[in-house]
Amino acid sequence: MLYPYIQLFAEPADPVTAEHVSEPTAPAAEPKKGGRLFSEDYVHTVRSEAAGYRTAAKTYEAALRTVMGLKEGDELGDLNARVSAYQKSLSKQREATLQAANQRLICAELRSLEGYNHKLLERVIDLSGVQVDDEGNVTGVKEAAEAALKEFPEVKAEKRQQYAPLNPAGTNIPANENQKMNDLIRGRR
Repeated sequence: MLYPYIQLFAEPADPVTAEHVSEPTAPAAEPKKGGRLFSEDYVHTVRSEAAGYRTAAKTYEAALRTVMGLKEGDELGDLNARVSAYQKSLSKQREATLQAANQRLICAELRSLEGYNHKLLERVIDLSGVQVDDEGNVTGVKEAAEAALKEFPEVKAEKRQQYAPLNPAGTNIPANENQKMNDLIRGRR
């Protein structure tokens, strides 16, 4: 059989001759009637591989149902919409957790300030100027506390005296009048 030689984008002045392509010497082997096209080993390998894929797909589907919070009989539906909704809920939870952690850091920084009524300060302070960076450093708390002090002087706590327990053993002061009289009789002055 002759195959036509077609050259695309050929130059008109360049004559091209058709090349002769040799025909195959042996005809293609056709399967015998009633014979098998593939060997049993190959078919067994392909079937076991497909079974492995089906098992993995069921495992992944069960894991996806668990992550998405779906029950066994629920339809998966549009996976793209479900995954995007799941990612949005995760980002909301992450943002809420970050806000709570930042609030705890700010409260701890407020409690570290000395000379303020901390409970009242936490209620009246304007936290709009307070910033928490990525490393957990809180800035602007002192300035906000001073601004709250100007507006609410009650925020300033009165100075407390240091607690020092009375140690009667270390002093020579008698505890009562009877002790004074006993000391005078015995000659202790």
